[in-house]
Amino acid sequence: MEIHKLEVYDWEFVESLIKNNIEESINLDFKSAEALSKIDSKKKEMSKDVSAFANSNGGIIIYGIDEIDHKASSISFIDGNEYTKEWLEQVISSTIQRNIPNLKIFPIRKEGLITQTIYVVQIPESLEAPHICKDKKFYKRYNFESVAMEEYEVRQLYNRKVKSKLYLSGYSVSLKEVEEDIVSFKVKASVVNEGDIVEKDYKVNIYFQNVTDTGLSIKWETNGKGKDYHVTIINDERIKITGDSTSTIYPNEKIDIITFFFEIPKNKIKQAFEKLQLEFRLYYINGEDRLEANLKTFYDQIKDKL
Repeated sequence: MEIHKLEVYDWEFVESLIKNNIEESINLDFKSAEALSKIDSKKKEMSKDVSAFANSNGGIIIYGIDEIDHKASSISFIDGNEYTKEWLEQVISSTIQRNIPNLKIFPIRKEGLITQTIYVVQIPESLEAPHICKDKKFYKRYNFESVAMEEYEVRQLYNRKVKSKLYLSGYSVSLKEVEEDIVSFKVKASVVNEGDIVEKDYKVNIYFQNVTDTGLSIKWETNGKGKDYHVTIINDERIKITGDSTSTIYPNEKIDIITFFFEIPKNKIKQAFEKLQLEFRLYYINGEDRLEANLKTFYDQIKDKL
């Protein structure tokens, strides 16, 4: 999952950003501890940055990480006694109109010390956009910056809520059947529409990577309806399975968009699951979404049944 959509943020996550010199992006921004302040000019900057993510594709702002050349470089701790989570929430809600639904703030404290706090502010792509900040301007995220929006861009945002908004709600890989020489597995992916209108045109591409010498083969069951997807051999290492939309998906509805099966020779199971990579990509007229599957973890769960 993309780092700005994680459900949990912890100290290990923060350390990995610095260790790997992770770079800021359209969905990620680093701010030093000094970015939090009770003076109006600093609050204005906070308002600008948070609203820009909500008006764009969402993202996270991490308060308490210094950057050099837009790359995470070191920790600059925030005193959580002086700048509490509640204070940060109040600044955001009082300087941005309208309120941003589902915004979350994650306090991370080294060894539980409140004086050594880092805040991860997780801002979703908002269906309530456009959001105006404290200086009465609208901002968007552009590369590493928050920049003022053009008038036509603001007008376009008013239509965001009346669009479909699809995302991959999950996938499953399960053991289907163990035969003498072959083991078969079932794969299923689901899609949710959290937008306000129905969507008819969408598809999911599923990619198997590193398939050479794994003995992988793709299977399906028609159940009287015929095959509703097709398989493309991209090259010796990569296979694509495409599932086109089979039914209209209504607002707040979840459907299983694709179900297929794959087989692997029993004597290649361990090798295959250590090599294979599985990725799901959803495409529709208003955007796209992506998920990656950890097949090695799945193998560890089912190896005793083989």
